[in-house]
Amino acid sequence: MKNTRAKGEGRLRISGAAVVAVPLLVFSLSAVGWAGKKKGPPPQAQAPLVKAWPPPPDVARVIYLQTLVGESSLKPEVRKKTSFLDRMAGVSLPQDSGKPRTRAPYGVATDSTGRIYVADVTAAAVFVFDLDNKKVTLIGSQKLTVPSGVAIDDADRIFVVDSQQLQVFVFRTDGSLEGTFGSGKFVRPVGVAIDNENRFVYVVDAMGNRVAVFDADSYRFLRYVGKPKTVDQLEPGVFDRPTNVAVDSEGNVYVTDTFNARVQVFNADGEFLRMWGKPGTTAGCFMRPKGIAIDRDDHIYVVDSEFNNVQVFDTEGRTLLFFGDRGDAPGTFTLAAGIGIDSFDRIIVTEQWTGRVQVFHYVNDKAAQPEYDKAAAEAKKRLDEQLAREKAVRENSAAGKNQR
Repeated sequence: MKNTRAKGEGRLRISGAAVVAVPLLVFSLSAVGWAGKKKGPPPQAQAPLVKAWPPPPDVARVIYLQTLVGESSLKPEVRKKTSFLDRMAGVSLPQDSGKPRTRAPYGVATDSTGRIYVADVTAAAVFVFDLDNKKVTLIGSQKLTVPSGVAIDDADRIFVVDSQQLQVFVFRTDGSLEGTFGSGKFVRPVGVAIDNENRFVYVVDAMGNRVAVFDADSYRFLRYVGKPKTVDQLEPGVFDRPTNVAVDSEGNVYVTDTFNARVQVFNADGEFLRMWGKPGTTAGCFMRPKGIAIDRDDHIYVVDSEFNNVQVFDTEGRTLLFFGDRGDAPGTFTLAAGIGIDSFDRIIVTEQWTGRVQVFHYVNDKAAQPEYDKAAAEAKKRLDEQLAREKAVRENSAAGKNQR
């Protein structure tokens, strides 16, 4: 197994000058927050048209890109008007293309080519958004009943959890079924994640209050992680309706312990490492944590369906940033549920009430550093100018006294 991350490692590293250069915002965390130096403010309402977080003048780390609901969102069709003769003859053109659109999307993942896969519990299928070719196709529409979680391994096999059939379906990219597994191991499975290096598949059993671990190649059941709570027990490893799971670059496993309003972390052997979160309305607290994902810099993103926002943490659970609020404008959510982050630095969030799938861009550490350096240089320049002005005032004052 891979070694677990040492305490304090993996935090977003920003130079001290950059931290000085960017002031703390009132309603979002600045570079100081991203560096993990200070606690952030409570999640509060963002302006409805905010499309970058933190908003200016801070360095943006999350940028809204687009919203997906179906093929019409990739290439809006121009409706043809009916002619006078058509109307007289009783001919009417359809106002709806009849093409499927997302209704209650939950789990989301992407393959190596960038196609986005969205499990829709109402449509009973997985939507495949091919943004390059502006196409939307469906997988599993004749086999799935309540698809919830979806994950894709490094061979582009699609693992789909069916919460009603109580098993995991594995599809190839052409939509054909490769196999199923997990029958008899779940009470109500929901989320799924894959550790490609250690070859583990993690499936969260919400009603069973545990995480089932399988071999990613043979589908063999290996073990359970966690156990149900009794009475009001909240000790490590105890779950109350966990929903989703993600794996970081070290093979550590992060589980949203939904009814306990926290995130629990385990290593690849299933040993408890740490946890954070509690019920509340301040930063770092949760009301209904569900979707969870990890970016390439090992920042942990947690969707809260009650707050309708996404909170971002370092691997130790320190709050770095949040974005989103309740609403239907870009960057706001209504019953936010799932989240996925891919190698193209896209953050994809699903909403079950509106049926939307919103896509954001994550400005990674390397890409953001020049902006922090620029802000630091500008801050230093302003400081030098201020010091020069103060020095000139002192010298003029001293000269005046000498003349008297």
